[in-house]
Amino acid sequence: MAVNPKEVLQKSISTLENRRDEILRELDNLSLQLHNQKAQYSQLLNEDAPIHKLPNELLTEIFLDCKQISARSRNKSRVQIPFQVAASHVSRRWREAILATPLLWNTMDFHIRPMNHVQRRVLSQLGAHIKRSDTCFLDISLNFHIVDQLSSYFKLLGAHSRRWRRLSIVTKHEQVEEISELLRHAEAPILQHLSLNIGKPEQGSLSPRKPYSAIAQNILMLGAPSLSFLRLAGFALGNSHPPTCFVTTLHLDGWTRHYMVHDQFRTILENTPLLVNLSLNQLTVHHPRDPLEVLQTVNLANLRSLRIHGPCPSLFRLIPMMRMPQLHTFSLHRIDIFDSPILPSVQTVCLESCAFDEPEIENLIRAFPSVSYLSIDEAMPDIFFMLLPNSPETEPEPDPARPCPWPHLLTLAIQDLQPVDVTPLCHLVYTRRNGPAALKKIHLDRRSRTVLQTKDRLDWLQDQLEVDRNYVPDPWPAGLGYEDVHDLLE
Repeated sequence: MAVNPKEVLQKSISTLENRRDEILRELDNLSLQLHNQKAQYSQLLNEDAPIHKLPNELLTEIFLDCKQISARSRNKSRVQIPFQVAASHVSRRWREAILATPLLWNTMDFHIRPMNHVQRRVLSQLGAHIKRSDTCFLDISLNFHIVDQLSSYFKLLGAHSRRWRRLSIVTKHEQVEEISELLRHAEAPILQHLSLNIGKPEQGSLSPRKPYSAIAQNILMLGAPSLSFLRLAGFALGNSHPPTCFVTTLHLDGWTRHYMVHDQFRTILENTPLLVNLSLNQLTVHHPRDPLEVLQTVNLANLRSLRIHGPCPSLFRLIPMMRMPQLHTFSLHRIDIFDSPILPSVQTVCLESCAFDEPEIENLIRAFPSVSYLSIDEAMPDIFFMLLPNSPETEPEPDPARPCPWPHLLTLAIQDLQPVDVTPLCHLVYTRRNGPAALKKIHLDRRSRTVLQTKDRLDWLQDQLEVDRNYVPDPWPAGLGYEDVHDLLE
């Protein structure tokens, strides 16, 4: 009987396929054994490492410190794996320790974009953080880049409102009702920080045409006894107002479309009796048209720091509305025209992007006679000439009745010093050096230090007074104790 070659080949192929499958199964088993033994070997190496001998309590403290360092150095423009997630992949013991440490999970900073919203990725991460944080307080920051369907996030957050310590919500869309619904009847006994930034102001210098709504409490109706920091920005101002009787730091960030009348502004301040720090950003306040009408001032007895960020068209009428006997720090940003009554208690003045000419600088010197600390940038070069003492060295015919500008000025902080201003600065330091109004210390940022080095004046300056070569402006307000990432958010 003749052998069919097809059948022979078919049997051979079947035999080879079976043998191949057996070899592949053996290879898979070998790979699994190799993986397990490598894992066991790595575990033995980890157990021999000195850090493995640390008790869990000390290891947890190290993790907490590393998390804080990682948060401060994190590049906000890039998506990075959080420290606690990356560290949990190092070893089984580390993962167990990290998952059992609620303080590693109670801080949440998420950006909700259309893609991760559809995939429900952020929602699941938010739920995992809340679960792993156990009963710890919650520091939550949510930045929404979606138009609708916020209810799933707010429902999850609302169930844990009693644990809120800091809550920040940012959205470029006018989602006032959804946010107000979350906060209207929320129980928040330990909430200290509330920041609401709703909507995106229109571009350009448009004149506001509509008044804000009636200023009245309409969120956190059950009270907020611990609330000390409040930011109402964009559409939140005039629409979402919590109780402010215990607030000490208040940010009012204006809205391009709306203006505030005098009575509304006064009502907000009167309802904040413990106010210590006040920031007004692009806030337009319309005053009565009758110039003879006497406006009632607001007594801010505890106010220590005031910051005004332009454009602010009614600055010369805004400041007299507030009686501030304890005001210590006065900051101006992007202000072109300045006039103010005399505020003798102010000792620190910070100016940023304020292109004042000589009349405004004269008003500045007159308004704050007790200044001891001045912070400026490149926008106001005339200040070096205006602070020169009244002497024959600076004026051919000095006026004996004109006192030395700011005789108590001891410290000068400079950012972005321009090469053309090096000589006026050195002349100011040298001229005031031998008098009673001598400068004692100067702070220089990196650019200013480089410019002085290029002009060969840095060493000379260090011979005249104390020089801080690594100046970085302090965040506002001073002493907050944590980073406020949404300050003056564009």
